[in-house]
Amino acid sequence: MKTLNESLREIIKRDEIGNADPLAFDDPDGVRSGKSGWSFGAVQWDTRNNTTALACLRDCGFTQDEIHGIVDQTIDVRPLAAKLKAHADVVERYDEAQLQYCLDGAGRFLENYGLPCDGNGGLLALADYINQYGMPGLGSASYYRSQGQPITAEMVLDFKLKITKYGKDHPADCLRRYNNLIDVLKTENA
Repeated sequence: MKTLNESLREIIKRDEIGNADPLAFDDPDGVRSGKSGWSFGAVQWDTRNNTTALACLRDCGFTQDEIHGIVDQTIDVRPLAAKLKAHADVVERYDEAQLQYCLDGAGRFLENYGLPCDGNGGLLALADYINQYGMPGLGSASYYRSQGQPITAEMVLDFKLKITKYGKDHPADCLRRYNNLIDVLKTENA
């Protein structure tokens, strides 16, 4: 049986990169829109929107000029992938810390707002939500409390689809992420 951390890693890997190499740079929105920088790692650290991503790059030995080029997507990142691969242990350490942060955050959210959770599915869905959107707050807690039952993975999907702008604009992606979570849970229970 996998640990929650291992399950979350598999879910997020499927959500973010599928079978792609986590030690390569990826364009998260696929169109170099300027909303995101190049991303990397199993959790797909977005270099434009996450300062921890920049710390990881510095710890991997990237120069400030390289980091600026990665953030602004103005540099050819293919040759820089070798630097990521040479520091796979550093990227792994940051990925693990992010996964733990998401799981701990899901637990704190439930505890702080006195919300029950319906097993690992609900907890992992909340942790995946935190990786994608950040920590949920009072509005999220009010929504889940209004449902009158323990939080399930399906309730987190419904929240994304009904409440978040991303979910309204990209329902197929939210459903894909939900299906990844359910598939990982089914595989573990098989």
